[in-house]
Order: sequence, then structure tokens, then C-alpha cells
Amino acid sequence: MPAGGASPTGESQEGIFALDIGTRTVVGVYGVARDEMFELRDYVVEEHPKRAMIDGQIEDIKQVAKVVKTVKSTLEARNNVKFTHVSIAAAGRALKTRHVTMEFDISEQDVITAEMIKSMEIETVQRAQAQLDDEHKAEPILFYCVGHSVIRYSLDSYKILNLEGHKGNNAQIELIATFLPNVVVEGLYSVMDMNGLTVSSLTLEPIAAMNVLIPEEIRLINIALADIGAGTSDIAISKDGSIVAYAMATTAGDEITEEIIKTFFVDFKTAERMKHSSTSGSSEIEYRDIFGLTQIIKTEEFNKKIESGVESLARTICENISEANGGSVSAVFLVGGGALITGLEEKVSEYLKLESNRVAIGKSENFRTVDVGGFTLGAEFATPLGIAVTNILHKGYDFSVIELNDEKIRIFDTKKITVFDLLTMAGYRSFDIMGRSGRSLTFSFAGRRRILKGGPLSPPTITINGQAASINAHVTQGDVVCFKEAVCGLDAKATLSDIYDFNENRESYVSFLGTPIKIGVSFTVRGKKISPDYQIQPGDEIITVGTLTLEDLLVEMVEDYDAEQFTINGQIEPLHTVLHDGDIIDSAAASKNAQPSPSNAEPKSDVPPEEWGEIALTLNGASMTLPPTTDRTRHMILELLTFMDTTDVSGYTMYINQTPAGFNDVIKSGDEVVIELTQRQV
Repeated sequence: MPAGGASPTGESQEGIFALDIGTRTVVGVYGVARDEMFELRDYVVEEHPKRAMIDGQIEDIKQVAKVVKTVKSTLEARNNVKFTHVSIAAAGRALKTRHVTMEFDISEQDVITAEMIKSMEIETVQRAQAQLDDEHKAEPILFYCVGHSVIRYSLDSYKILNLEGHKGNNAQIELIATFLPNVVVEGLYSVMDMNGLTVSSLTLEPIAAMNVLIPEEIRLINIALADIGAGTSDIAISKDGSIVAYAMATTAGDEITEEIIKTFFVDFKTAERMKHSSTSGSSEIEYRDIFGLTQIIKTEEFNKKIESGVESLARTICENISEANGGSVSAVFLVGGGALITGLEEKVSEYLKLESNRVAIGKSENFRTVDVGGFTLGAEFATPLGIAVTNILHKGYDFSVIELNDEKIRIFDTKKITVFDLLTMAGYRSFDIMGRSGRSLTFSFAGRRRILKGGPLSPPTITINGQAASINAHVTQGDVVCFKEAVCGLDAKATLSDIYDFNENRESYVSFLGTPIKIGVSFTVRGKKISPDYQIQPGDEIITVGTLTLEDLLVEMVEDYDAEQFTINGQIEPLHTVLHDGDIIDSAAASKNAQPSPSNAEPKSDVPPEEWGEIALTLNGASMTLPPTTDRTRHMILELLTFMDTTDVSGYTMYINQTPAGFNDVIKSGDEVVIELTQRQV
């Protein structure tokens, strides 16, 4: 039957239910809050029938869940309550700590509020989390923060006890955050889930005990608290008003039990009973060894035989205290079932060189934030009562379970979590979540900068509980989120033949001052000739060699082409205009300086102009056709304005095949023309 006691008064309200799940026992306490004090109403202690936990970590979830169910149902029946929420604590197995400092600009704030302080603490904890995750990014381990302690607040470089209500320019928070691997935390939550309990707060066992024995007002003293369970000894250290360090040793009460097994040839349960009998005040211990023989030994003699084990335990605890504190401390509190081992206090005092009255076992008379309601409680109750007190002080942590694509994700509830936060925690990268358009391809062709746009992205699809949602939507406990990754747009790419029509420009001729001139070029990049199938790279400067533009022609044919203007098919064009087969280039005014070069000239032809078919193109995405042209007449982009409403238009932006164009640019069959109109402001 569960051990425990019931207060004569019972209430139908749920109150506060706290569980200390230890290696050897599960302790449940029930009570109510009274002015930041925990008023104990009842408690239950239930032993594990078999070893379901090792060093504070749950190994057999179903077995531990059964014991928790017994504790829960017993307290519910005795006190006429129904528990739906529970506060719990984790032992420090595989404990990780990070010491972090962050500064915050508060110059635009009227006064610092409690919410601001909480937010700044959370952000500082998240930085510690990020540092830890980065250190373990090569390992498949997820760490949960299970507690943090503020070491120091500063305002404009001055240390301050409490930031709330103050004004300033710069706030600084220095804290120590503690983390445990997800396997430790998930095991605890699984046990609670199997008992229909929602975790309202999670803390670390030594933090819980600290909140009972060493409240904030006495943390100026350099005190170490050692919570000695069966599997682990968890340590917390206070100094200068804060908890400044945590430590953990996998040496604890079980080490003494194993020493008894080896010394007296008994099984584990008998050894445990002998250990407890040695602290009960009886003068003799009776036991049966593995040979079936009944033995009786004086308690004093028993304690001498296990002294080496006690000494080893004390030495390990003191070494961890000294390492975490950077030397000895001023005082020590020992709590937990292992603290009751005879002789442990004296050994700790000896190793730390402390006076005997500076090492004490934390019992009910030392509990400062608990009303034990007339119960007489030992050191093993400091942690379970501290778990309840931590709930009252709102200093525990809680997690929410959210289902993401059929997988349960447990998230740390220290702020409002968005879908983006959830996806990041689940391991998605930013471009998987948000996507991106394809990268543009920027290069230079014939002296002009060209930009080819990348393909558009396909945005992600998100639903929360079946309803469409955005990436910034908030999620909470129990939400079901379905997420389909964004698809990034394709990067722009092109070959030389994609931007220059070699077929159209092969064996091309233009008329220059009435004389046919053969045009044509080759192309180079970084001094090397390139072929039509060359894949253009970002930043390429494609240089033309030969006659491609009007300027190329004039450099070759005219000595001083800057002194006069030339037209292409009757229109004055910029010098960088690319020439096409059949273009007619004339002087804008009669010029005697323009003498064709015989090296490039062909005999004059009396053949009449050749007529070509009608021009088929698209204008702003709509297909259209223009009348036929000849080799001496060409259509220009200016003509297309007649098909558009240009009333109250103040400006034009024009493109031919995604390349910026002007009014006099020639258009040909197959071109994609875009004309954007700017309306005049009224």
C-alpha cells in the first residue's frame, strides 16, 4: 500500500499536484497555494516494484506509469479531487549548462515592465539554446531547457536587483540556463500522457529543492544544495543573490546499497531495507542473506562496515561542489533520501573543511516556503514540495505538443510560437519554408548590361487544423499543422544562341549610304572565342569582334562618325543598336565624309526590294500581326502605341524580349514586346 498521510480537511478543487519521480520511489504531494506558500494537504510515497529507472532516467515507461497511476488515484480518492494537471521535475542526468549574457536597447521604452523582463530572459535563454544546438549539430540530439537562473540584472552598466519600473537606455541580463536531452524529458512526458495528465510546469530537481530551502532572500550566502537520490546527486549553488551553478554526479544512494550487497551477501531489496533501518534509530539490524540464513548485526557495526562507501559518496559530492563553485562553499544542505545515510554529514564537512554546523540535512523545520500542515517530513520531501512551490512561483517550464505532418513536436512554451518557429524547430531550412525565386542571370552583351529573370517560386501550403494559414500564424497546444514545402524557382540560364539569332544574322547585309555591306561577328569571353552553345555565366562580359552594332559599322566605315548622325531605316538610333539583315543606314544630313570601305563592299544591286511576310508578335502578352515589310522598310516599336490608350500618359517603359528598348527599336516576327504606361498624376 502507498505510504502517506491525509489532512483532515479535503477540498473538491483540483489544487496543486506535484510528482517527484525518483529512481527508487515516486512521491506525490497535493496542496493549495496560500500567498506564494504551498500548503500541504496530503502526500503518497510508492516504491517501484522493480528497477524501472536508472540514474534518474526512465527506462521502463509503462512500469513507471503504473506507479504514477497508483499515487495519483490514491490522492484523488483520499481528497475527493480529480487531477488533470501536474508539476514535475527532472534529475540532472546528462545535464548541460550555459552561461549567457545579453544586452537590450530599451531607450525608447517608457518604463520596463514585467512582461519585458520575461521576454528578455526568454531571448537570452534562446541564445543559450542556439549555442548548445550549434555545438551538437553533428549529433541527433535535441536538448530542452528545464530551468534558468538570473545571475545579474544591469541597467546602464549598473547592477540592479530588479529592472521592473525603471527607465534607461541599456538593460543587460546574465543568466545560467540548464538543458537535458529530449530522451530524458520525453520519457517523463510519456508517463504523464499515459495517466491523462497535462504538465503545467517542469523544473530541475535541485532548483525545486532550492525554492524550498534557499529562497532568494538568503541566496547572498554561498550555499551548496545536494539532492541525493538513489541514482543521481544533483547540485545547485547560490552566491551573491543568485543560483550561479549546477552540477550532477551519477553517484548516489544506490552506491551505498551496492556496498551493502557486496559486504553482507544480500539481495537488492534486503540491502535497501538494511540501509533504511540503519537510520531509524534501532540498535540492531536483522536480515536474511542469500544463503537463507537469518543474521543480526549491531547498527553501529553495520555503519562501520559501509563507511568506505559513505566516504566515497561524500568525496564525489564534494568534488562536484568544489568544481562547480570554484572552491569550497560556506554551507551545505543535503536533501533527498540519500542524505539520511549515517555519517554522510560528517564526511561532507570534513572534505569541504566546514564546521559541522555548516552542513545540515534539510528537513521540514528548514522548509521556508511550505506549510507542512502538521506532517513531520524528512529530507526526501524537499524536492517534491519544491516542485509544487516552483509551480506557484511560475518559475517552471512547460511544453506544448503540436502535430506537424503526422509527427508530434514538443515545443518550449516561453513565447508565442509561429508556424515559422515550429518549422525551424523541426529542422526545416529557411528556403524550404519560404522558397525563393530563381536567381537572375546578369551579364554584359555587346557593351550593354542584360538581366534575365529567374523563374517564379511556388509558395508553401500551410493548414492549421484543416484551415489555410500563413507562415506567421500562431500555433498552440494540440494544433495539427500540415506543411508542404515551397518550391524554389529555376535559376535563369541561357546560351549565346538564346540571346543572338545566328540563323537570322548569318550572311547578313545592310545598306550603308546605298552600298550593301556584309555584317557579322564572333564572340569572346575573357579573351577566349565562344561558340553558339556556350552557357553564359553570371558576370560574363561578352565582347563582339566584327560588325554587330551601328557603332561597329561606323568605326569601320567613317573616319569621324561623332561629327554627324546616322539613321537606321529612316530613324535616328543610338550607337549601340544591333544591326539586322536588310537595315538601311543613311546619313541624317548630306555628308561627304562617309566613304564606304572597298574591303567590305559588295557590288551595287539593281534588284528591287524583297518583300517579306506579315509580322507576328505579342504585345503585353496578346498576339497581333503587322503588315508585311521589305528589306528597306522595317516596323518600329513606336507604331505599337497606336494600338494602346495613351490618354493622360506621362511616361513609357518598353522591352523587346525582356531587353529595354526605345521608340525606334525595330520589331520583327516572333518578338515579345512589353510597353508599360505611367499615368499622369492629377
